[in-house]
Amino acid sequence: MMKLQKVCLVLLCFFIATTFGAVAPAAPANAAGEMKPFPQQISYPGIIKPSHVTQAAMNQAVASYYDYWKATYLRNNLSSLPGGYYVKGNITGDPDGFTALGSSEGQGYGMIITVLMAGYDPNAKTIYDGLFKTARTYKSSGNPNLMGWVVADSKAAQGHFGSATDGDLDIAYSLILAHNQWGSGGAINYLQEAKKMITDGIKASYVTSGNRLNLGDWDGKDALNTRPSDWMLSHLRAFYEVTGDETWIHVIDHLYDVYQQFSATYSPNTGLISDFVVGNPPRPAPEWYLDEFKETNQYYYNASRVPLRIVMDYALYGDTRAKALADKMVSWIKTKTGGAPANIKNGYKLDGTAIGNYATAVFVAPFISAGTANSNHQAWVNAGWDWMKNKKEDYFSDTYNLLNLLFLSGNWWKPGGATVPEAPNLALNKTAVSSTMEGVGFEPDKAIDGNQMTRWASREGTDPEWIYVDLGAVHQITGVKLRWEVAYAKRYKIEISTDSGAPEHWQEVYSTSSGDGGLDEIPLSPQPARYVRMYGIERGTPYGYSLYEFEVTGQ
Repeated sequence: MMKLQKVCLVLLCFFIATTFGAVAPAAPANAAGEMKPFPQQISYPGIIKPSHVTQAAMNQAVASYYDYWKATYLRNNLSSLPGGYYVKGNITGDPDGFTALGSSEGQGYGMIITVLMAGYDPNAKTIYDGLFKTARTYKSSGNPNLMGWVVADSKAAQGHFGSATDGDLDIAYSLILAHNQWGSGGAINYLQEAKKMITDGIKASYVTSGNRLNLGDWDGKDALNTRPSDWMLSHLRAFYEVTGDETWIHVIDHLYDVYQQFSATYSPNTGLISDFVVGNPPRPAPEWYLDEFKETNQYYYNASRVPLRIVMDYALYGDTRAKALADKMVSWIKTKTGGAPANIKNGYKLDGTAIGNYATAVFVAPFISAGTANSNHQAWVNAGWDWMKNKKEDYFSDTYNLLNLLFLSGNWWKPGGATVPEAPNLALNKTAVSSTMEGVGFEPDKAIDGNQMTRWASREGTDPEWIYVDLGAVHQITGVKLRWEVAYAKRYKIEISTDSGAPEHWQEVYSTSSGDGGLDEIPLSPQPARYVRMYGIERGTPYGYSLYEFEVTGQ
């Protein structure tokens, strides 16, 4: 009787799965401790999915397309960076004498794709960490918290190129996803890296005085030129959620204002926007802007990506300004094509006149994604899915097609912020002791006073140096935050002690040999400590060691 019940249960499960589409692609789930393994198959409020296929069929189509994409474009053959992964793809700019293999744009795409496919791909974490290794090694010549825009197999290319805004926004966003997927307690503190990149990289270099996004860290902070395909509004909301910095809300609001002003003047019937936007009030950039394309004043290969970036802000965060823009674009393109996605062309003037002559996924897929914001577009979305799922062309179109497939199938999930409420700073205004100090005004207690304008500084030019804080009693500590001045530690360790008197017995709980200044947020497994010490082994500058703040979190 028990065996019969088991057989019936198996048959029942099979019937339910095959009938209602609950079966995911066969894959090793939670291969690296994933918390959101593929498929997540989210249903976003107010968003439709393809209705003529099962969820299981959509998941399988995404998985198959990912297998193709990975085999075709993902590489880890850099002789100049063993273990470094990159997305192989063509570029449109000058590689300055190097042989370009990929770009920061492709790196950002690949990092988002990989983290969303984790759980299906058992090697996703290894690949992701390898992609991040390349992103960090090929740092920008202008701001080392950003990525140089070209990947080439040469050490001379590492740190040679300036940055490009779109790649860095995707990379930083992917780090938030990685924190949600794997946590930040491993070899890479994804959340710390995300916060550092968002604040010290993207905000410092890309957010202009007028709350626009400029084009790279080589561009000015007073720039009025901007590229709408960089307006990743849902990314910016995620930046706000993990940093609490209102700047990102101001940027979002301003970019919506720019789009609405632009469309009212130049594309009132289509909702289209040009590859680049300049000036105030906003207007299309001239032809051949930055020597990229003649059509930089039209809806071309940059702007083609915009509809996905817009609709995601409605899908994930419910902003109705995004829905209005998406509805206008889709209503126009459906009329223009007779409701057939295969009739979309690869380029349009802002008034809707076609300048392209064939359909390619980087133009088609975003218009299909934008259609999900309105149930009146169900047939459009269904036809688009069928067109997209087997379309295979080149790096740019295929990669952006896969991002859209992930969104359409509900497998691009909304990231959360920091996963726990902020723990109290146990070190605040306690007693601090240091090995040395630079002089009057740089005492160790300046690092625990909660004032980010004051700092402790050791004497210059000597190793090792240290500073510790006495918490006054034994506490369960959960992390350490170090906010460095210019004089930072390249190699240091965190040590703790539970001694009741002056500390004598130190236990190492963290170490690094690749410190690069800024803010270091170091999560620790909960453990008892009364004394917590930063022990600097090797300076990162010719100066000494200097901390604006030395915080210890816990209870």
